[in-house]
Amino acid sequence: MRFVFLSGQTLMAVAAAGLLAACEPKPPEPKAAHAAPAVTVPAMAGTIHAAPVPLSTADVTSTAAVILSDKPVPKTPAADAPASAGAPLESLATLAPSVGQYPYDADNYLEQGVLAARLRALLGAEYPVLLANMRTVSPLTAADGLWFITGNRPHEGGVEAAAVVIDPQQNALRVWLINAGQSQEFVDPPAAQIPWPKDVQTLIQNQRKAVP
Repeated sequence: MRFVFLSGQTLMAVAAAGLLAACEPKPPEPKAAHAAPAVTVPAMAGTIHAAPVPLSTADVTSTAAVILSDKPVPKTPAADAPASAGAPLESLATLAPSVGQYPYDADNYLEQGVLAARLRALLGAEYPVLLANMRTVSPLTAADGLWFITGNRPHEGGVEAAAVVIDPQQNALRVWLINAGQSQEFVDPPAAQIPWPKDVQTLIQNQRKAVP
């Protein structure tokens, strides 16, 4: 057996290394990871309301400042009502210059202007029938404060005829129309009371006699 003799200095160095190793900190032992607690949300119909979270004074102040500085939400304007809804009817008295004139002379008042607009609104689908029954036509005639015009369809006077009576004081009109032997009456406004002038009464009576 061989013996190794170390010097005093070597022995001191080895002892110092052992002391240093003993003083070194050990690495921390690994810890088991803790999973975050699961939040169970109950199944509910409708909106789920979260529990309120406490706010600090600073949080409340800043939130209030944001709300107060927000601009008001603009309101959506309601749909505009039709321009004609509730509006007064345009006056039929503006037809005064046309009294004594045939409709197809200068201004063609059966197809243009206030009377034409009122007739379209009143008659609807029957308006073209009125125009067809006014191809043979009288002038706009004044009688007892009323204005009237009568007509018939060429070669079909017994079954296709019409009369329009205007009351300028009431701003009202009354229409008589016979189409395919069937007569109809229209009044605008509906509550207006407008008598037939004598010539219109005669026309209506003759048409009734002509229809078998």
